[in-house]
Amino acid sequence: MLAGGLGQRLRPITNTRPKPMIEIAGRPLLFYLLQTLSALDIRDVYMVIGYKGEQIRDYFKSGESLGLHITYLEQKEPMGIRDAILRGEKFLESDERFIILHADVLLEPELVKRTLQAFDELNADIVLAVTLVGEPHLHTVVSFDENSQVRYVIERPKNGTEPSNYAITGVYVCSSEIFDVLRKSLSFTEALNTLSARGRAFVTIWEREWVELQYPWDILRANSYVLNRILRGRGSFISERAEIMNDVKIEGSVWISDNAVIRQGTVIKGPSYIGENSYIGNNSLIREYTSIGKNSIIGFGVETKNSVIFDGTKVGRLSFIGDSIIGSNVDIGAGTQTWNTPLRGRTISIEINGERIRVPMEKFGAIIGDNTRIGINVSIMPGIIIGNDSEISAGVIVDRNIPPNCIVKLKYELAIERRS
Repeated sequence: MLAGGLGQRLRPITNTRPKPMIEIAGRPLLFYLLQTLSALDIRDVYMVIGYKGEQIRDYFKSGESLGLHITYLEQKEPMGIRDAILRGEKFLESDERFIILHADVLLEPELVKRTLQAFDELNADIVLAVTLVGEPHLHTVVSFDENSQVRYVIERPKNGTEPSNYAITGVYVCSSEIFDVLRKSLSFTEALNTLSARGRAFVTIWEREWVELQYPWDILRANSYVLNRILRGRGSFISERAEIMNDVKIEGSVWISDNAVIRQGTVIKGPSYIGENSYIGNNSLIREYTSIGKNSIIGFGVETKNSVIFDGTKVGRLSFIGDSIIGSNVDIGAGTQTWNTPLRGRTISIEINGERIRVPMEKFGAIIGDNTRIGINVSIMPGIIIGNDSEISAGVIVDRNIPPNCIVKLKYELAIERRS
């Protein structure tokens, strides 16, 4: 399992945690993937960790709680997928098939089963699971023929030049032949193309939902996927230790954790998740696909929708948090608004690593890093990224990205004039 990446396109959320440890509905992303392996009776997991990998090791330990045995392989510096896979060679028998999984995906057990079955049925050295995507230039794309044989693989092709709309899902089943090819290659993609040229690489197609965390909006997609998976059609979970006032209205399926407090007049629309020890103030509106982390405080009259709010965050009264990702220990002042609709019908775009990328969603709000403080009555424009450990003064309209560890304040002069 490949869990060592830097997650640069997900900053500032990944400034303080590795990508697989981004929490969705109270659990790290990686938890759901390991749970999938356990459901398939896959027990031995070799996990390559690197950037902030101690957080992964400390949380999952040996994997025993999930019925797994995890062996950690450490990349002390980022060296790519090729190096990560080669680190696992010594643990495998020469004739043993094995699965390679990216640790930043959410998927159903059936996807892994189908890829294993395809490998067994084909004379292949590798089978790639692929799926249709709407923005292929943002993914690793595969061209293949009518016999499912791979022609070639290209990583993030130029927009408009994509050979297909099929992207790799991050699931591969391989033979040991991959190791010899990797040793002679400069990258994992080059190794895939070498196997393709030999006629030894095939695809299996996945038609159902799948999520890969590459960009900030994927956190919202992952949140929807998880809430649908644990709540839709399964009913609500409301802890007996939660304190919910009599006139609180709950619509749809919700998860309300231990010691959560929901005050009078609040409406919660599912699917939504409220973490342990969180407090929802009077007359709040928690709309569909909201996840609120543990030890968070949502003030009087706050409205949230389709947002992920991490642990220990405070949202002041009469604020609106829409289609946004709010890090841990953020303090948002009263009356703050995350705008989620572009002005005059424009599309929303985000600047990531110097590249402006169109957001493939009609509505998208803000991304706010951990430990940031935001004053009262702040307005944050759609697609704005605010770095961790920053401070935004009251009344500011934030219309550009704010780097980490910055102070943002208004410069104005009070003018008093006599009436004429």
